[in-house]
Amino acid sequence: MVWKVKCDCNERISISVDSQKLFSELRTFFEMQEKLGIMKEEKEKEPFYVWRDDKEESVYYATKWYRCVECGCLWEFQYPDFPAKGFVRKFVNGVYTGKEIVLNGYE
Repeated sequence: MVWKVKCDCNERISISVDSQKLFSELRTFFEMQEKLGIMKEEKEKEPFYVWRDDKEESVYYATKWYRCVECGCLWEFQYPDFPAKGFVRKFVNGVYTGKEIVLNGYE
């Protein structure tokens, strides 16, 4: 018996979202994958960025998280807030490892 994966996660990569056109295409793609039952939106994961100093802390979370039900790949989608870019990051093994922590204003 041959089993064929219905997703195309192997062919997709992490990407910076630097235009409204690309953002619209990616958002439509993920929404369609969810409607087709290929991906499932997940609740908020860990923050992708944490900034701390002695007096305050800023924490940023991705806008959307999706998990491929076919292969288990985890996708982090940060919508752009132009002029700031957004991004889509891929975690092949399904485990989130992408947090960036900045202490006292230094990486």
